Amino acid sequence: MKIIFKALAFIFLLTIVGCATSPNSSEDKNNENKTESSSFIGTIKEINGDGAIVSAKVFEGNPEGDVFVDLSVNSDEVFQVGDKVKVGFDGTIRESYPAQINTLFVELVD
Repeated sequence: MKIIFKALAFIFLLTIVGCATSPNSSEDKNNENKTESSSFIGTIKEINGDGAIVSAKVFEGNPEGDVFVDLSVNSDEVFQVGDKVKVGFDGTIRESYPAQINTLFVELVD
């Protein structure tokens, strides 16, 4: 009887260990997503201090929407409502209204 109990306990432990995921693997996936960079072109609808609401289609196939963009990443440029801009970001979009991104660059588009 003791042998059967030990065998079942051993199988149970192997199952638990085999099904567990490494915490490092999920961290690596999160870091990979953050290093991908993307960009989009949109039109400035509103400016508040160092931030702006830009109307744009961020990803192909998605509808146009508003995105909060940090204009302070390009202090050399003076932006105005109606300007067409190219915005680079790290690929992360926070689900809020307006959507929020980690702005990497902002530049005027002719």
